[in-house]
Parts: sequence; C-alpha cells; structure tokens
Amino acid sequence: MRRRVGGNLNIGTSSLLLIFIVLSLVSFAVLSLSSALTDKRVTMSHLDRSTAYYAACNEAERSLKDMDAAYIQEYKEKGAVSVENNELTIPVNDTQTLDIKVAVHEPDSDGSTIDVIKWKVENISVPQIDDSINLLIQ
Repeated sequence: MRRRVGGNLNIGTSSLLLIFIVLSLVSFAVLSLSSALTDKRVTMSHLDRSTAYYAACNEAERSLKDMDAAYIQEYKEKGAVSVENNELTIPVNDTQTLDIKVAVHEPDSDGSTIDVIKWKVENISVPQIDDSINLLIQ
C-alpha cells in the first residue's frame, strides 16, 4: 500500500478559514460604522457652533449698521459726533459671547463714523474639571 504524500488537508480547515474571514469583515464593518457615527457627531457639533457664531456676527453687523446710522444722523443734526469708544456684547451660545469695541469719529471719505477696534469671541464660563480621582500612585 502506498501512502499519500502531502495534500492531506482536512475538510474542516476551509470552513474555519471562511468563518475567520467573515468574523474579520464583520468586525471591520462595525469599527467603520462606529467611526462614521463619531465623525457625524463631531461634524454636527461643529455645525452648531459655526451656525451660532455666524448668527451672532449677523446680529453684530446689524447693530453696527444701526449705530453708524445713529451717529451719522447726530452729525447731520449737531455738526459733530461725540467721540467715544463703544462696546457691544452679543451672546454666541451658553458659554461664549462676541465682544466688539468700536471707535467713533466724524464721517470719513466713505461716510462711516465707526471703526471696529476689537472683534473677539470670549469664554464666559470655564468648564469644571473632575479631579476627584487621584491617578498618581504614591
């Protein structure tokens, strides 16, 4: 009797290989879905912050336009503008405000009576950090 040399592969090995490949593909699919959901959550958060910032900017521009119109009217009536620095504070969200500082002067060549000196988003609250757990081993 002759014995077979090589090629003695069990039938169950291909089934195990197929199961391993399917499990690998499923785990990669789950990781990909998890990553996509995290990216969506971060993107939506960024969209909300950007929308709130631009809404505050639009409100600030309207306020500056009204302020400029009032100073131009004052200049037409009195012939002079009270030279002073004015500040506007417009809320962006619960934790931030848009702070604007303008300098008022007599109308210049383009007819404007204000110059923006400061346009900055300021944090009004500091997040509280939970440091109740001591991570240092002593």
